[in-house]
Amino acid sequence: MENIKSAHRHSERNKKALASAERCGCFYCCAIFSPAAIKEWVEEEDTALCPHCSIDSVIPELPLLPLSTDFLEEMHELWFG
Repeated sequence: MENIKSAHRHSERNKKALASAERCGCFYCCAIFSPAAIKEWVEEEDTALCPHCSIDSVIPELPLLPLSTDFLEEMHELWFG
């Protein structure tokens, strides 16, 4: 549960973190993709919008937060129920 809450903090103001990540994922639609696929941002916050669903629920893969569909589904359940 703590990893899920910690990961959520990376869904805002994440442009810099995503620039150095190899993969990222959306915990709304549970897609995993390259940060290069991101084309839209909430500009005043530098927050990524998912290229698949256009929701601002994108997190970068980090050494302490490896991405998987299961992990994204757990996040989805907590934040979107």
